Amino acid sequence: MNNNRGFSFVETILTVGILFLLFGTLLPFTNHMMVRLAEKKISLHIAITKNQAATSIMNGNVTGIVILDGIDYSWEWNSPTLCVNYEFIEESNESCEMY
Repeated sequence: MNNNRGFSFVETILTVGILFLLFGTLLPFTNHMMVRLAEKKISLHIAITKNQAATSIMNGNVTGIVILDGIDYSWEWNSPTLCVNYEFIEESNESCEMY
């Protein structure tokens, strides 16, 4: 209860406990959303790289590198497969599609 001296110790502890509980449940959710956002961003960058690779292939190139947001996306055309290599969370990955 709020009186002339302010809130009681028990009320303060309960309020802090409830706040910790709320933020404790929201932090893992926020982290999961950030990872999903990063994965979607990588997928977009792969699509952009494949688009630029298609233009380069039409000009006769079979390999190349595209740098987006400081990440190197190297691509290689081995007819009929286009592969994009990149690093995500310190792990090397490859995305290949046949055309």
